[in-house]
Amino acid sequence: MKMNNQRRVVITGMATINPLGDTLEDYYQNLIQGKSGITRWKSLDMSQVECKIGGDLGDYDARAALERIGPQLLPPLLKKTRKIFKNATFSNKINLLCALQAYLDAALWEASGDPFRTSVLVGGHNFNSRYITKNTEQFRAEPLFIEPLFGVEALDSNIAATVSEVLGLRGPTFTIGGACASGNLALRDGFRDILCGECERSVVTGAIFDMTPADIHAMAFLDSVVVKPEYQDNPSAASRPFDAKRCGFVPSHGSGAIVLEDLATARERGARVYAEVLGVKANANANHLPAPSAESQTRLMRDLLQAAGVKPEEVNYVNCHATGTPLGDLEEMKALQQVFGDKPAQLKINAPKSMLGHVCWSAPIVELIGGVLQMNHNTLHPTINIDELDPAISLDVCANQAQSHPVRYMLKNSFGFGGLNCCSLIKRFEE
Repeated sequence: MKMNNQRRVVITGMATINPLGDTLEDYYQNLIQGKSGITRWKSLDMSQVECKIGGDLGDYDARAALERIGPQLLPPLLKKTRKIFKNATFSNKINLLCALQAYLDAALWEASGDPFRTSVLVGGHNFNSRYITKNTEQFRAEPLFIEPLFGVEALDSNIAATVSEVLGLRGPTFTIGGACASGNLALRDGFRDILCGECERSVVTGAIFDMTPADIHAMAFLDSVVVKPEYQDNPSAASRPFDAKRCGFVPSHGSGAIVLEDLATARERGARVYAEVLGVKANANANHLPAPSAESQTRLMRDLLQAAGVKPEEVNYVNCHATGTPLGDLEEMKALQQVFGDKPAQLKINAPKSMLGHVCWSAPIVELIGGVLQMNHNTLHPTINIDELDPAISLDVCANQAQSHPVRYMLKNSFGFGGLNCCSLIKRFEE
């Protein structure tokens, strides 16, 4: 189905907190320099888990970060946020910080508008696993000493509700769960909210999966995460998408937020525009097991390009899902080769997870932000840790070196457990 192009949807605000930085500039510079954010876990007791490495933000000082942006907030808003922080979960605090900073980045505090016409969408689910585990263990030891607001703070919906309250937004507000495709699925709904005219803006976030050692141990049972001993003491080399010796993904913390706006609304207030969202499409593999499908991915990318009216040869950058699993990377590569050809001259791809690790539910948003920054700087970050490129891969993966490359159209892929697929198409902004 052809998309309604009467309205144009643009990105006017972005923010992220991830293993490579908590400002847009730091994030971009570390990407371009090929810096790894992977270390041994310190905030989790991994003594009983084979995978002891990850992108650990467990000691991130959210309160100090709030105070850094405090001077930009109205005193009543800062006071309210400080109060919320007293009981908020780790995932909720980081997500709220990203939403606040994206709103500031979009210069929306002074903007007029109907709060009922801005949606708040949070990509992800099972956010508060560590918090819930902690309180469950406390209940078993002494029920009276569980967190007093456990019945509220443990709920996924509370994260979306917190953003709604602090930003004073009253439009459609909810979470969208689709495993590692969640962030793109949330983007899909925000895009559609504006395209259909129900909303003029949308705040789309991807919240941290606050995982436990048991969560990571369960992923190890599925042969999904890196457990090889040689990488446990060399964590920066562990995440290696496209490399012949890749052996799984590295679980990480990370959160991001973007502000979407109707272009006419953004123009009216003189907003800066980062990029334009041309479309977001989703499909499924009809298979609940974590087995990626090149067939479904190929169909999805083709449907997205057709709906947006963009030819495959016009797309010149793909920000890949590429987790570093032996099967997943090859299935995505097969799909890309089906859509774009074996050696398209115009196309370059890269894998942000080689540096970030896999930030799970928020990955599509965190990585999309990095992709937009690359688009605006005409430079693509390297895919690091490629010692020997898998011989089945024929596309230019920006192996180990940043590359100058003007990007006009970017495809952002995300493929989640359960066979849940969602891709977005982003265009350099042109009046």
